[in-house]
Amino acid sequence: MKYLNWQALFLLLLFTLSCSDNNDIEEPVFETLVSEDFNRTITQSSMEFFWVTLAGQPDAASYINHDVDVYRIVYQTRDINGNSIEASGAVIVPVDAPQPGLLSIQHATIFSNGEAPSVDATSNSATTRKAIFASAGNIVFLPDYLGYGVTSIQPHPYQHKETLASASYDMILAGMEFLEANDIEWSGNSIDLIGYSEGAYATLALAEKMEAGPSPLQPGLISMGAPIFDLSSTMDYVINNVDQPAECVACYAYFLQSYHNIYSFPRPLSEYFNSPYDERISEGLFDGSLSSAQVVSQLPETMTELFTDSFIERYLNGEEVELESAVAENNLLYVPSAEVLLVHGDSDGVAPIFNSDEFEERAVETGKTNLTYLRPEGVNHSEGIFPWGLETLARLESASKQLLVKY
Repeated sequence: MKYLNWQALFLLLLFTLSCSDNNDIEEPVFETLVSEDFNRTITQSSMEFFWVTLAGQPDAASYINHDVDVYRIVYQTRDINGNSIEASGAVIVPVDAPQPGLLSIQHATIFSNGEAPSVDATSNSATTRKAIFASAGNIVFLPDYLGYGVTSIQPHPYQHKETLASASYDMILAGMEFLEANDIEWSGNSIDLIGYSEGAYATLALAEKMEAGPSPLQPGLISMGAPIFDLSSTMDYVINNVDQPAECVACYAYFLQSYHNIYSFPRPLSEYFNSPYDERISEGLFDGSLSSAQVVSQLPETMTELFTDSFIERYLNGEEVELESAVAENNLLYVPSAEVLLVHGDSDGVAPIFNSDEFEERAVETGKTNLTYLRPEGVNHSEGIFPWGLETLARLESASKQLLVKY
């Protein structure tokens, strides 16, 4: 009898403890965030060395105010066919920053997977370059995009509107869950969106997605530098000016090869690219294993050497129907409601400046008044990131000061 009483008591105690444990441990269930891990701390001194000494931008020093902690996250998004897939990115958190703002940065064109934010394996990675925006007092979400980080086994869909928007948007959702999981507070009720080059295109695609549909946050400032929004007109311009100097032959080769993959064009690469460049491209020139310098070294210096005469003739005669249709599908002519800062050097040899001029025209036609458009004189594509970045930092600092006054 004593045995039965003791057994009953034991079972009751076990049940009670089990219920108590279940009540005390309330693991958050996230819909988008899959995993997180700490990567490294970037110090103010290392940022000053990068921006002031290496990049030659002394004005950047005034925005380097905090060490920053870098985290890698993996999250759920959709691939190019709409299937669920895990992607990755970086979250950069300023150390001891009071009431940090929230910022999503869409990175510019990269060729090496080592430069991707979550990989962060090179001295010039996207994380290294963008850490200054966190040091200025902002929590930064920095998506890899598809084709980099944990998805590096697949090609990056370069300048592809839908996947750039969705990967960036889902990174924001995962980033919000990361902040909740780690009890990291931030100020305000909006998120600033910024990007340069491909990142500018991705930023506008993201802004359109957020403003057009249900979103937990809306854009605050949208800052874009040296964009290509009108892909069709830009393609026309490139083909009609193949004999002109090109600042980034690799960018146009990457674009055409990417669309060839995404849309399964029936023609082989050899009908677009001259030999030996067609072989180099098909053998993995843009697979993320090579640095920018290595990619450039494997391509010609001019567009006439890159493209076949037959491709140029077909395009000018309107015979590249599949290509023109795919490019038109990705034109991005949206004018957002949020405040916009647009900076584009007038000597840009990668992204023709008419892309920004025409954006301004569309904005004026819609009655938009919260647009600032700057055209630095004599500034090319590679140089333009500095006036864009410093102007963006100044705008963010001004907004941050206004927010602190409110508090």
